Amino acid sequence: MVKQVRAERTRSAVLVAAANTFAEVGFETASLVGISRRAGVSKGALYFHFVSKQALADGVRAAAGREIGSAALRALRTEGRPLQGLIDLSNELARMLREDVVVRAGVRLGRYASGDQGLCAEAAAAPAGSDATWRSLTAVVHRLLDRAQDAGELRPEVDRRAAAELLTAVAAGQVLLSGGRPERLGPEGVRRVWTALLPALVPTDRLDAYDY
Repeated sequence: MVKQVRAERTRSAVLVAAANTFAEVGFETASLVGISRRAGVSKGALYFHFVSKQALADGVRAAAGREIGSAALRALRTEGRPLQGLIDLSNELARMLREDVVVRAGVRLGRYASGDQGLCAEAAAAPAGSDATWRSLTAVVHRLLDRAQDAGELRPEVDRRAAAELLTAVAAGQVLLSGGRPERLGPEGVRRVWTALLPALVPTDRLDAYDY
């Protein structure tokens, strides 16, 4: 049990060190020697958990995906107005990108996964860190919009599919335009997006019902 706990701590330290390195310099420039030094472990200990730099990148992406998936599940389980849940989710994702280096690195790594080694990580970036995570997040947006319509929150003319595509595209654009500068994803930036989008989704006389 003690060995298992120690191994988990070492693995976690390596992942965080890798995330910091990938977030700062990208996949190609990062070195395993530098990551092991940053984690305070030997290169052998690093290789025990991750056999290559690609495996490390995949580990960071997977960890980021789990964090994002948890945030999406919390949004689905929140009681109250579904549209407010969607607004809260967007703020939570922005906060995670500002404050959680693993999520930020996972986003930067994008589709640079096994089998995609011909792609530049930044050029191939998928905003949610992986295709599967991004698809899941899009599905959550669809479900919350469906609930919002069932609750009578949306304008009658709103096309939910088009609205979901727009919201996910805006979220992707916000992440990519941040250019690795998480401060651009601050609360004021998220508020500006919803100030522009919300009037297209809900009647004007209900705009004050939402906190964004």
